[in-house]
Amino acid sequence: MKNYKQKIFLVLFICLAIVPFLQLKAQDKPIDKITPVTIHRSQVMNITSKINGVTYPIFIALPGSYFTTEKTYPVVYILDAYSSFGIMVQMARLLAFDKELPEVIIVGISSEGGSKEFNYGRARDFTPTQILPEKLPEEFRSTFPISGGADKFLGFIKDELIPYVESNYRFSPGDRTLEGHSLGGLFVFYSLFKEPGLFKRYIAISPALLWNDGLLLKDEEKFSKDHKSLESIIYTAVGSLESEFFKKPWEQLIGNLKSRQYNGMKLKAEIAEGETHYTIIPYIVTHGLKSVFSEGLK
Repeated sequence: MKNYKQKIFLVLFICLAIVPFLQLKAQDKPIDKITPVTIHRSQVMNITSKINGVTYPIFIALPGSYFTTEKTYPVVYILDAYSSFGIMVQMARLLAFDKELPEVIIVGISSEGGSKEFNYGRARDFTPTQILPEKLPEEFRSTFPISGGADKFLGFIKDELIPYVESNYRFSPGDRTLEGHSLGGLFVFYSLFKEPGLFKRYIAISPALLWNDGLLLKDEEKFSKDHKSLESIIYTAVGSLESEFFKKPWEQLIGNLKSRQYNGMKLKAEIAEGETHYTIIPYIVTHGLKSVFSEGLK
């Protein structure tokens, strides 16, 4: 009995002695050898645009029933996929599971490289006009080393990305959503007036409408002179704790949109109490997608 206990003790001692060694070996494992975290039922491919010459990593997440049915699905195009694809996909799937959203295909437009390249690409692609860095306040010059590429970026989405998606996946015809935050929200409104009808649903969270002295407000005014209809379902919000630089032009644009009474436009706009420019990001799904896919939207 004594020898048996000694053997048990010896085995436990050896096991406990090995654990720190194994942990050390795991920590020594090169980063490039560690299996990355992946999102289930998602894939990535690179598309190099012939319009602006930029290579975009495209993240695509498919709903669970995609592989067991022949259903078609609405397609949600999200900007800033580099930073927000994960949270958008997982939240949308949870809400679909709870029947608060339909199942959707999510197409994220990302950027090559790291955060530096991500910010460079946003400044280039989401801004409608070029402003030379020296014309900007000093604190913004490094943020906008380049600008004015929105027209070409919209061309990439319209003429290259959408045709690719709709030739390779089962989509619901005409049911496209575009969403963006900050500069991405600016681009959402830009596309609404530049290519009305390209998307059915629009989500603009904390849109940077201050760009170029409120250029988008002027674009909307020009648009209103030639258009009485604006077939669209729109959700937009800003945080109550955001800078007035974001809130004031947003309030002006919303007031203008409501006063036009465009035929076919369904608009929901709200101020998110207690939210900042970044804590409001989950609103894209929890409020934005829920709103634009809800029935009886006023």
